[in-house]
Amino acid sequence: MGYTVNRLNAHTKGFTLIEILIAMLLLSMVMFIGSLSFSTFSQQWQKDMGTFTEEVANAKNLVLLQKAINGIANYIVKDTDDDPAYFFKGNDKYLVFITNKPVFSVGQQALVRLSVAVNQDGSQQLVYEESPFDRNPLLRIDELPQSRFMQVLLTDEQIRFNYYGWQDQQQRSAYYEGEPTSPKWISEYFGENSGMLPYAINITWGNNEPIIFPVPNDNAYQIMYTSEKSTDA
Repeated sequence: MGYTVNRLNAHTKGFTLIEILIAMLLLSMVMFIGSLSFSTFSQQWQKDMGTFTEEVANAKNLVLLQKAINGIANYIVKDTDDDPAYFFKGNDKYLVFITNKPVFSVGQQALVRLSVAVNQDGSQQLVYEESPFDRNPLLRIDELPQSRFMQVLLTDEQIRFNYYGWQDQQQRSAYYEGEPTSPKWISEYFGENSGMLPYAINITWGNNEPIIFPVPNDNAYQIMYTSEKSTDA
């Protein structure tokens, strides 16, 4: 009987202090590793979601920009010499045109300005500005209305424009006369010099592949423009 009691006491003996401390240490290590892993995963998730959200916003803005560019109008104004001139002005950091499909002023014509603004950290923003013609139409190339709407389309590095078309009327005339010349990608394009709109606009930023937006052209306007220039001459 005494042997049985002693055996039960041996089986009901608890953990020693050292065993408890070792168990707590192991549990703390597991909790620390789990917490660190969750924190790393959470930060990466937030970063990925932020990047995804930014890319979705950029894609949406580029669709709106494509709409405005597809609606570019063959708009003729008077230049500083009172001669008819195609309204389209662009260089690698600045672009101005008239569109029939503006982003904000739906159902109206509007003047659109696209410009590259530099932030304090060195990054760049592609800024969209719009001036609807609900008050006064644009009649002269040197009397541009003030912008009434503005939106940042994207933020990145090295945002720039290029244009595919004729640099001037002489090159275009030489092509139609059979000379070996052709449209080129150029960093500046002025409708008053070429007598027509460019065939395409290229927008590039960062390390992305360039996005090319075709520009519709109306030959009827080109004929009218050419005939008016010939009459003036």
